[in-house]
Amino acid sequence: MKSRLLMMLTLLILAASAVAGAKQSRVVVVLAGSCTIRDFADSDHKTLQDFIQNASTGLLNVRTGRASRDSMPASKSGFEAGCAVLGAGAMATGGGEIRLAGDVNSHIGDQTAGSIYTYRTGINPSPANVLHTEIARMQRINDAASYRAKPGSLGSSLRSNGIKTAVIGNSDMPGEMHRECVAAAMDEQGIVDFGEVDGDKLNLSDPAAPFGVRVNADALLEEFDNLPEQCRFVVIDFGDTFRADLYAEYCTDPIAARHRRAAISRLGDFMSNLAARLNPKTDLLIALSPNPRTLSDIAGEKLGVIAISGPGFERGMLTSGSTRRAGVVTLSDVAPTILSFLNISVPSEMVGRPILNIESENVASQLIEMNRRASAQSERQAIMRGTSVAQSVMVALIVLAVFATTLPALKLAAAWLTTGFVALPLAMFIMPLFFDGGASASIVVLIALTIALAAAGALILKTPARAFIWLCAIFFGAVIVDLSSGGSLMQSSIASYNIVEGARFYGIGNELMGTMLGASVIGVGMALSSRKLNRRVSGLIAGSVFCLTLVFVAAPGLGANVGGALAMASAMGAALLVGRGSLPSLRHLAVIAVVLLLIVAAVFSVDLLNIGHAQTHIGRTMRMAAGGNIAAILDIFKRKIALNCMLISASLWSRLLGLSLVGSAVLYWNEKRVRGAGFLNREQSAAAFGCFVGTLAAFIFNDSGVVAGATSSVFLFALIALKLLQRPTPDSLDSSSQTASERK
Repeated sequence: MKSRLLMMLTLLILAASAVAGAKQSRVVVVLAGSCTIRDFADSDHKTLQDFIQNASTGLLNVRTGRASRDSMPASKSGFEAGCAVLGAGAMATGGGEIRLAGDVNSHIGDQTAGSIYTYRTGINPSPANVLHTEIARMQRINDAASYRAKPGSLGSSLRSNGIKTAVIGNSDMPGEMHRECVAAAMDEQGIVDFGEVDGDKLNLSDPAAPFGVRVNADALLEEFDNLPEQCRFVVIDFGDTFRADLYAEYCTDPIAARHRRAAISRLGDFMSNLAARLNPKTDLLIALSPNPRTLSDIAGEKLGVIAISGPGFERGMLTSGSTRRAGVVTLSDVAPTILSFLNISVPSEMVGRPILNIESENVASQLIEMNRRASAQSERQAIMRGTSVAQSVMVALIVLAVFATTLPALKLAAAWLTTGFVALPLAMFIMPLFFDGGASASIVVLIALTIALAAAGALILKTPARAFIWLCAIFFGAVIVDLSSGGSLMQSSIASYNIVEGARFYGIGNELMGTMLGASVIGVGMALSSRKLNRRVSGLIAGSVFCLTLVFVAAPGLGANVGGALAMASAMGAALLVGRGSLPSLRHLAVIAVVLLLIVAAVFSVDLLNIGHAQTHIGRTMRMAAGGNIAAILDIFKRKIALNCMLISASLWSRLLGLSLVGSAVLYWNEKRVRGAGFLNREQSAAAFGCFVGTLAAFIFNDSGVVAGATSSVFLFALIALKLLQRPTPDSLDSSSQTASERK
């Protein structure tokens, strides 16, 4: 009996000792500034390649908040703001002030970081702390910014859950402090519990290295080894890659490439030694670049790279609920991923979503190709803005043809030119099926494809109006089919957003949404204007098309465009109202607005029921509203208004919007004066009124409403212009009468 009792006590003691001695999971983030997937996957660097092959990897969208005038000048690549985003879990902004940090006794100018910090915050830090002396300025800048991110939100969440933090390393250069890494690890008071960022202790003098400085990797590892066990979140800045990138401006291309390769090689060796100190079954190791290269041999290359190794992240490709695209995550997703791994709830101010792993083969080659395509698409994006100029010229030429000539041939040419308003966006949408090359060649292909579509309409359908209707139908069908099948064209078309500029899943972007609005409303109105069908059937067809369009634009898993859904609802309600023969009254408009808003709210509520990564930004917005977070909702509206005001004054799209609306008004009122109000039949009037209301709603409800309004307004102009350009002229009527008399 005694022996059994002794054995049980021994087992209990051993079990208690094992539990006490078990280390809790840790997260280590290594910052390798200015790197791309090509750097991480380079076969010349075996140690880094080995890490990548056993980790989950993805491209990193590194968009940050819009730069502030109150910020100090920043580096061209945006390393400063990128580190702030890491610590905020949202699109923070900032400049050179983010560089200024240090431990309590390190000097910034003539004063110690500890004394500066105490003077500015009234807080007396611990001697072991690393401090961000510009925390007050960072908070003020971000409070005034459109996204209102909270710098240090990640650190505060960790601190409130009893987790200690540390930061090691720097990207210092002679005469220039670069302690941006502190912003990734600090809390909202600008404090990191432990660490070392002093360049004199962590860097080596090396005349052959960029700026004569390189990382002392052994010193970084020694500091890491000396951290207390309770320190479970560590940020390490491996500054060599950032310095090599900045130094490239002063070197020839071969020398710059040599410096970069040397820095990447040292990074690979460091990652190998660091990984050996971690437990792959319990610890998470993240290597990432929070900024793109300053200089790249690939035009438009603006994506960073991220690799994660640890539980749940083995040999795969990364994705997140933010992008909903395999192989791409955002910088804002990193903080929620860290919190989720440590079983900490993600605060509402973090807009990022936890990163997930997708099992995949040949990940590196897939990501390199994806990076190439994204870079090319980013370069081609300027073409989209150029099309606004082309369409503005088309509007002016068509107005000139209506008023300045009576020649039937010129008016017919102008009528065919009108089909370009739908042929051009259709060509942009389907061009990835034929070509995905550079910007210059894309312009040639786009022009050729637009002409080919218009010419096909002329050969097959004979009249401009019929060609316009069928091109609208083809565009509508192409978008519906693409959205239903995963949106591959949407993701690669120059008429849509791209993964470089779009920091989250946008569904259908405002450019395509405006075109979709115009094509559906005007296309249906023109198609039904022949009155070959009775009014009830026509109304049923119009209502069905409108409902289908609304669902595909509004549904969180498809178009996911809140402003677009409201614009569509407004346009279609107005069109159906006038199509019934009713004059728009306040009562009618109020009833339709309420009904359609209820439909949109029902669609959005489906997303509200989703949880975790399945929920889109729409669901999060609805959740904020349901939780009474009205301030956050108001911030969204303020951001949309501010962006619209900026676009009105600076964007070429505002010129197209103004020209289209003014041109439509001039043509309409002139024709009404000459022929009376009946020159448009009921279906055409309904389409025109619906498109006009939709254009105004698109402008009001979208953060780039100028773009959405411009792309829809050209369809209103096209309807009126086609009606005027294809009417019989007095000369043609006389000629027809004379021919008829001769036949008799």
